[in-house]
Amino acid sequence: MSCYRTFEELSIGEELTPLIKKMTQEKINRYVSIAEDYNPIHTDEEFAKKTPFKGIIAPGYQTMAYISELMSRDFGNAWYIGGKLDIRMVKVVRPGDLLTARAKVVDKKEEDGKNIAVFEVHLVNQNNEDVIIGSAEAAFPKNN
Repeated sequence: MSCYRTFEELSIGEELTPLIKKMTQEKINRYVSIAEDYNPIHTDEEFAKKTPFKGIIAPGYQTMAYISELMSRDFGNAWYIGGKLDIRMVKVVRPGDLLTARAKVVDKKEEDGKNIAVFEVHLVNQNNEDVIIGSAEAAFPKNN
């Protein structure tokens, strides 16, 4: 038996259990090393202070990954194989920020022979400010 949610279980208006993560400088350092993203805005405080951001910021792809983690946690292959993410980054994330990824079911439809669940997604900081907004889709095989 799978631990993942099914298309049939989802209800429009339902909110997934949020995913909460703390951004740290250590996590940023590990991410930029693995991603080979050596922009000093992510690791060099003196450099970062001289930018319009006035300090270190986390890489956008790193913060976006928290939404992907939420979706993969609940949907597995429906996310890995058929997932779509359309987001806007609206506020920077800094070391020390407490982030909450949220997703709400806004539509269920059939498309290209698959069942598609559509979600409104948000990543918010500790002040409940959106840092990422957008939509996500998980594609489930049809049960014939």
